[in-house]
Amino acid sequence: MNELYNKLETYFQFEKADSIVISISKSILLIISGAYFGLFLKEINSEPAIYRFNHLIYAVIGVIICMYIEYRRLKKERNFPVSILEHLKASEELQNLRNLYSRKIKIYEYIDNSIQSLNSNTCPILGGSENDLCHQDLSSGLLGVLTDLVERPNYFLNIDETKFTVGVYLENIHDRNSKIGELQSSEKFFILRDDLEINDQFPESLFNMESEEEEYFQIQTAIMESKKFDKYLCKRLTLSTRNLTIICSPITNVCEDCPPDGVIFTIYTEEKQCSPDMENVFQIFGRIVSNGISKYNDCVRSSKNIKVEEKHDHKEVLGKN
Repeated sequence: MNELYNKLETYFQFEKADSIVISISKSILLIISGAYFGLFLKEINSEPAIYRFNHLIYAVIGVIICMYIEYRRLKKERNFPVSILEHLKASEELQNLRNLYSRKIKIYEYIDNSIQSLNSNTCPILGGSENDLCHQDLSSGLLGVLTDLVERPNYFLNIDETKFTVGVYLENIHDRNSKIGELQSSEKFFILRDDLEINDQFPESLFNMESEEEEYFQIQTAIMESKKFDKYLCKRLTLSTRNLTIICSPITNVCEDCPPDGVIFTIYTEEKQCSPDMENVFQIFGRIVSNGISKYNDCVRSSKNIKVEEKHDHKEVLGKN
């Protein structure tokens, strides 16, 4: 690559020096040719008229030489080393592909970290508890399996923005504080990162539409739309105070025929086009969270001596075939 740049730089440096010399030479030649032509006109208009055609010939020769020099210059421009630029373009495209491949490898590594974190908290470990999810705060458990997504959302989204709000909305979360033989469930927003400082604006219930701020109302309805229609969303919210982009991805239920367990969402201020591979990435993280929540609920049910019903009703997912 450096060799190509050096060749291109050498070409332009030579052309610049050559153009200066040629421009000066052309100017002098045109002045001389003009002088001879003016002298010829003066002589034929004098009394008596003098015809010295050699002066006219000198003027014509000077003009012809200038035309030839200009022709050579235009020919050089036509023969500009386009192959160098084409090679540079190909090299840039290759570098972009390498960066894209490197990014995908890193994303796969982060996903693998999340899977390992989930396994370490849900699978029996020699000398440890059977299920760490049962003995820790659910917010900490979610942060554990989504650490890389929470800490590096700009890398996943392939943007330069540094301020994000990353959260998870979940419903049907079993309460660890329920009495033995009883089981209470609830819904909740878990804000795992809040650079935009909007944590206090999220309601206790997704369906509590009492927000007086348009900004938060639109965020809430976007999350609701993703949940209700089981679809990935990347929406730009043009508001009075600031422009936001929100990405929402449903958390697929472990029971495929059931509606989503909730939504993973990311909010940021940049309005760049969402990366096309984000739907699949968020879907994978959603399945990881879904498995974690399923294990958590199983653990709570077991601790409260509640058996899982083998049969249950499947609620229809709107907009899903």
